[in-house]
Amino acid sequence: MKYAKGLKTLYQHLRVLWCLKNNIALENEAVEREAHLIVKAKEIFMKLTKIREAKFMDMIDAREKKYRDLFNECMAKGMLSKYKVFHSKHSKVTIL
Repeated sequence: MKYAKGLKTLYQHLRVLWCLKNNIALENEAVEREAHLIVKAKEIFMKLTKIREAKFMDMIDAREKKYRDLFNECMAKGMLSKYKVFHSKHSKVTIL
């Protein structure tokens, strides 16, 4: 009877050890999977950041070109000098 009880206890200990070993393996696998997902998320974030940065730079370049073209058009028409003359006449402040 003691022998059977001892075997049962040994079996229970072995089962606990086996479960712990499997849990550790599962935990290690989960940690590896989590690390892999974090690396993937960082890669995706960096790609999105580069795309957003490129789109922003394109937008800034387009605006700069638009205003440069507008300025050149005004210069070609002589409107800039008219603008300066108009404001120089009307911007004088008189103090009473």
